[in-house]
Amino acid sequence: MRFLRVTPLLLVPAVVVPTTGCSRSDRQPVYPAQGQVLYDGKPIPHALVVLHPLSSPGKEALRPHANVGAGGQFVLGTYEPGDGAPAGEYAVTIEWWLSPAKPGTREGDGLPPVNRLPARYSQAATSGLRVRIQPGDNQLPVLKLSR
Repeated sequence: MRFLRVTPLLLVPAVVVPTTGCSRSDRQPVYPAQGQVLYDGKPIPHALVVLHPLSSPGKEALRPHANVGAGGQFVLGTYEPGDGAPAGEYAVTIEWWLSPAKPGTREGDGLPPVNRLPARYSQAATSGLRVRIQPGDNQLPVLKLSR
């Protein structure tokens, strides 16, 4: 009869060391920023507002964003919802994705969503919307969209 020899395992506690990419000190300072968006004079709840920095338009650039509330108001966030945006000049894009309402159906009946805004508002180069974030509190001008 053969016996297996079992060697005891040495357990070493794991040590987690944060990398520089996760460090809060690497974050750019952000400043509170809020505004309102209207389409043909009416609020567009659940729309998505995204800021695209004009000084560094690359894929790695920070893009503050916000979801629009029932009255058209939004509060920008960069690292966390509502934490603000870095100072700078931005192009703004806005998309409002909703399920299409077809005759005989209710909105959201399994149909894929469509952007209810003109396509020009979904591209930084064509939206025509610009904002500036400055150190301190920022109340942005009303973003007025039209057909």
